[in-house]
Amino acid sequence: MDEEPQPSLEQVTAEIITHSLMRREEICARLGIGDEMLEVCLRWEIVQLPEPDGEGSILFPLDAFDRLQRGLRLHHDLGINWQGVSVALELLERIDELEQQVHRLSNQHAEDPNLQE
Repeated sequence: MDEEPQPSLEQVTAEIITHSLMRREEICARLGIGDEMLEVCLRWEIVQLPEPDGEGSILFPLDAFDRLQRGLRLHHDLGINWQGVSVALELLERIDELEQQVHRLSNQHAEDPNLQE
């Protein structure tokens, strides 16, 4: 019997690269919006315009991208005007903070035998 040659295996290491900062053009491209729409979001303070870095580049943090994405969904999917989107995002963030506080407190309560009845 003829044995077929086995392909040689090489070990490949993959590394997930996360960019914590994004250029304005990249944000627009990834969200599928034009620069004009980003300007509207900046005007309504959906996100804040970051300060330029030492080279004069404006780089948005990743959380700004997430907030823009949520805001655009609220505007497009639910038809909320930009002023309402701004308020809704603030309220949603506050709810998230309160849920995290409740979760932390309930974990502390569960771990502390003095607090249990």
